[in-house]
Amino acid sequence: MPADTSVHQDGWDREAFVEEMGLLWEAAGSGRMDGRIIAYLLITDVPYVSSGKLAEALKVSAGSISLATRRLVEAGFVKRHAVAGERSRYFRVDDDVWGSFLAGERRYLDRQYQLAEQAMELLGPEEEAPRRRLRNMRDYMRWVGGDQKGMLTRWREYQRQSRVDDGTDGGTGGGAGGVTREGVAGGVHAPADRRPEEAPEQRRPSMKLSPVLARQLVPDALWTYAEPLLLAESSATGPAAERRERAAFTAVVYVLTSGCGWQQLPAQFGTSSATAHRRFTAWTRVDLWQRWLTAVTGAADALDGSVAAWCAEIVRAAEDRRSAGA
Repeated sequence: MPADTSVHQDGWDREAFVEEMGLLWEAAGSGRMDGRIIAYLLITDVPYVSSGKLAEALKVSAGSISLATRRLVEAGFVKRHAVAGERSRYFRVDDDVWGSFLAGERRYLDRQYQLAEQAMELLGPEEEAPRRRLRNMRDYMRWVGGDQKGMLTRWREYQRQSRVDDGTDGGTGGGAGGVTREGVAGGVHAPADRRPEEAPEQRRPSMKLSPVLARQLVPDALWTYAEPLLLAESSATGPAAERRERAAFTAVVYVLTSGCGWQQLPAQFGTSSATAHRRFTAWTRVDLWQRWLTAVTGAADALDGSVAAWCAEIVRAAEDRRSAGA
């Protein structure tokens, strides 16, 4: 767990927060481990955490982490994250965990509605009692689902107003509709790829991206083939331009491979969400992703197999994102 710089006299610190959250979830009828994992991911300052690190930090077995994270992913609280060349599973939470859960719950209601419809088709004309029960099930799911959509809209408006009141930028604090490659959808009415508003870029907090993370997302071997393609599309030249291009490219790769929405791009990347989205759109328009993969594939003999496979995974995610946007 990150070093705690705010221990109160009564003993309240990050570890206490994690344990209290676990107890609250347990009292509400959920798993205590689920609450502890959510709390740890909420309060950590790194973009994503491996299952091994979670087990070590929470002092539990790998099996406990595996079962709890599976439940949390299915419920929409936690998202899986892939890291190039790593076999370990990594996990993260959206900035707006609760909005993500609300949107994910809509998917559950939609599925219940569909099941009721399908079950009614199995009934004969004389089976009035089961038809009544299934009709009520279907109508209830439709009714609650419609109210949930309104709740999500009101929640986002509340977020915007809250940030205005706080004197911040009035943003949404992270969309609730992220879709991961592993299939954890944020909800049919909250697409992750909704285009960010074209507004003047906000000042980013003074935070630095870990060089280790940057090299994992875009290894030097892959950047060698991406750099000439990117610079050919840019009018700027020189070392400073190269650094900006690599930073923007790394930010876009993070969004693509994490499955988060553009507005959920962490500030550490030094690139605004609007800029990242614009660059992705521009690069997609000139077919940069496929040209990059072709260049890497042509040099596959000179590359580590996992690095080339990571390039293919990025390009596949870019195509999925382009298709979703279209």
